[in-house]
Amino acid sequence: MASKAVTDRQKSARSVTAAAHTHANEVAGRIAELLSPHLRPDEEMPDVALLLRLVGRLIATENEALVRADAAHERELADDAAPRKARDEAVEKVRRILVDLRAAVETTCGMAGLPRLHLLEAVPTDPSVLATIGRSVLDALRDESVRLPAPRRRGLSLDREAFAEELELELPPLDKALAAVAREAREAEATLRQKRVAMEANDRAFSRGAAVLSSSFALAGLEDLAGRLRPSSRQPGETNEFELAATRAETGADG
Repeated sequence: MASKAVTDRQKSARSVTAAAHTHANEVAGRIAELLSPHLRPDEEMPDVALLLRLVGRLIATENEALVRADAAHERELADDAAPRKARDEAVEKVRRILVDLRAAVETTCGMAGLPRLHLLEAVPTDPSVLATIGRSVLDALRDESVRLPAPRRRGLSLDREAFAEELELELPPLDKALAAVAREAREAEATLRQKRVAMEANDRAFSRGAAVLSSSFALAGLEDLAGRLRPSSRQPGETNEFELAATRAETGADG
């Protein structure tokens, strides 16, 4: 689905382009009538109609490029859903293991056992931090030199290897999911940059082109049409007509 900023620009581009093609001959005829008395013997009236059509095509071409760039970016964002879902599922599994391990260590050995397994602080929720902590905890669980305090009760025990095996099983999927999300983020950044470049080109062509068309229509005496084609001073890539329409909609004015 196209973003509102692009949709608004598309409406203005279509309106201006249509006006350029529809009224090019009339505007050219009026300008020729106005200026032909001032031609010198060795001069010819320029093809104003062609100029107006070319300006309209320029605006249309840049706007079409913007629409394509916007669609590409939206598709890229849609592709992010599956990797993020996989990451969130992997996070939940690893975090659950660490939360249970922390509770088991505290119950069995007391608070003194937590820092030895890098679990003194609350288990993080940030996926990247969680993966780092999970790897540190796994290494500590497998490190025979890391000794935990004696159990506080004779009936309590902690199966370090069982927790280590679970972490060893669930950490790789988390690492893979994090890599996939990072890759999708880079790709989204690339399409966003392309969209911004296309939007800048669209706004530049529109502001200059619409100004030329508006001035030409005004010179031809078509003041009403000229006002509708005038580029907005506040909204890049849009005309005064759509700016005023949006203002009326916001204020509830009738006209």
